[in-house]
Amino acid sequence: MSIIELDNDTILNFKSGDESAFTVVYNHFYNNIFSFCKYLLPTIEDARDMTAQLFILLWEKKETLDSYKNLRAFLFLNARNKCFNFLRDQKARSAIDQQISDFTASEQTSILFSEIESELITRIREEVEKLPDYYKNILNLSYYQGYNNQEIADMLQISEKTVRNAKSIAIKSVRMIFLSRTTPMGFTLSLYYFF
Repeated sequence: MSIIELDNDTILNFKSGDESAFTVVYNHFYNNIFSFCKYLLPTIEDARDMTAQLFILLWEKKETLDSYKNLRAFLFLNARNKCFNFLRDQKARSAIDQQISDFTASEQTSILFSEIESELITRIREEVEKLPDYYKNILNLSYYQGYNNQEIADMLQISEKTVRNAKSIAIKSVRMIFLSRTTPMGFTLSLYYFF
């Protein structure tokens, strides 16, 4: 998701059923919503499916959403509710009852943390996309598709050590980009948390 809010014309066009405006809204919010769902759900596949369902719901409810704030709130609140419903339906109720009660007690803090986390992931992903294809591919397979080093090595027909070395070089490159900018310390430290 871009730091810049969507303009009112795009939002009004989306509300009136313009599919190209929907595409703009989708591209603007997708990475954040996917990351938020991935934070709550057990697998990447579950997060992808849930994200798709949320954008279908967004399209169905488009007439009721007339501002950037409403769009954002609609997506994050429905993501939270639908992820918890999914977990309940998967017979995980006993394991998440405490998590849900804790989440309810500190709901605003948790949502804020998840939004910050998803924004951070989006910024990191933007920098990863600028890496040479070889390194970008290895990081995408590892961090965004969930493959381990040996699986990546098998896919690319290289050694597991080569994968580890390539990941290390790529991660250092991304870190250096953030360290060389006038980036707030908290943001830079967060980069170390994710890599």
